[in-house]
Amino acid sequence: MSDEEILALVAQESGLPRERLDMDARLGTLDISSIDMVSLLFEVEDRYGVEIEPEQVTPEMTLGELVNRIREKAKA
Repeated sequence: MSDEEILALVAQESGLPRERLDMDARLGTLDISSIDMVSLLFEVEDRYGVEIEPEQVTPEMTLGELVNRIREKAKA
């Protein structure tokens, strides 16, 4: 799975345009609702078998940190 593939999934689940998804952006600045975030985490689990609890995702986390966490958990 590539960063681009994960970012496309974030765009799909959040409804945000892909070009707004900067890896350095803090999640709290991206206007992703909590419902959309939970939906994203369910989709990540379905597609990649990676379980990330919603409370592990904070507004201070960057999008890049989330992408890295997904990739690292997929490797484990």
